[in-house]
Amino acid sequence: MLEVDLQVEDPQLGQSVAETCARFGSVRSVKVHRSPSAFALVEMANREQTSELAATYGGSTFGTCALLHLQQKAT
Repeated sequence: MLEVDLQVEDPQLGQSVAETCARFGSVRSVKVHRSPSAFALVEMANREQTSELAATYGGSTFGTCALLHLQQKAT
């Protein structure tokens, strides 16, 4: 699970997720969803980056996209 501040608006949340995921490579896009539970669909430049990202945060992969569950960061 990726820990983020879920109290912010979607654009800011998407930017935060993108910045975190950028350490694994080039982030092509981030789509944030809050229902039924918070998750982000992150598209990376290639499958290797996607696999490393998903393995680090316990997500699933779909081609070059990783589905990452989001959790409120402890303050």
